[in-house]
Amino acid sequence: MKKLKFITVLCLSIILSACSDDDSSNPSPDINQDDYVYFISGKVNGEPFVYGQLASSTVADYYLSLSGNSITTTCAYYPDTGGLNYSIGVYPDFDTENRPSMYFDFIRFYLCGSDEDASQAFNDAFPVSSYDYAISDNVVSGSTGDVSAHFKFDSTSETSYSTLGGDQAGSNFQITSSIEDNIIFGAQTLQIQQLLEGNFSMKLYNVDDPSDVIEITEGQFKLPMPFD
Repeated sequence: MKKLKFITVLCLSIILSACSDDDSSNPSPDINQDDYVYFISGKVNGEPFVYGQLASSTVADYYLSLSGNSITTTCAYYPDTGGLNYSIGVYPDFDTENRPSMYFDFIRFYLCGSDEDASQAFNDAFPVSSYDYAISDNVVSGSTGDVSAHFKFDSTSETSYSTLGGDQAGSNFQITSSIEDNIIFGAQTLQIQQLLEGNFSMKLYNVDDPSDVIEITEGQFKLPMPFD
């Protein structure tokens, strides 16, 4: 299982500023993206949800969770095949941890045979486009340039759902905005980061029981993808 790191962008923002399943009876949340530092929203099995961090909040509600994005990550180096996966998602505050969590995994969005190293290529690695869902997330032989998603109704539970290996007919994943969001102080780059926005729909399969399927429709996301 992946080990995820958690970051609270809310605190970082404060510090740096100082320096298609339509159900009219159950509408999707009315999201003003500018109200959120980051979020994932949509309907899971027809029920609306928003997991994220309001910019106006003074406490952490959802953290950013990420793995594999670090400059210290060992690249799975096999010429023209090895690569790096980048993941980003949301995880609930630890005081109320038995709430849902969700993250996206961008499979082999950096290949080790690239002329530029991972940090140099990072801001160009997530172009505006539609993406397929991955069949495999292996960093050596996985679905290059595809995306997978992972979801839990209860972040403390062992039961998890994934798009990997399941039928995704009629699903979609699209990055609609990809903006360089590096944090720079003077001549020094403090953080390499890309702000991603987009939409999605998907089927997620219980990793222990593929007959247990959930569906997310009308999905949206706004997530800063850091390279730490």
